[in-house]
Amino acid sequence: MTGGSIVSDDDKVTISTDLIVQGRDILNELDNLHQSMLLLPRDQKLQDKYPELKEAYDAYQDLYRGVLIADKMRNT
Repeated sequence: MTGGSIVSDDDKVTISTDLIVQGRDILNELDNLHQSMLLLPRDQKLQDKYPELKEAYDAYQDLYRGVLIADKMRNT
């Protein structure tokens, strides 16, 4: 555990320490969820400026998911 604080106001709660729920580190859980959902960082401003970037991003996501599914099926 680390030292930290919990601050709240009308709009938000800020936690500046580890958040452990029933022995599970929430930030690690979110990282694992992010990875399992195959989420790449998306820059909306750049994609608005360069529509081909959005198309490439979407195509990559589709192809990547397909490859992972095929790889899992092959290994079972």
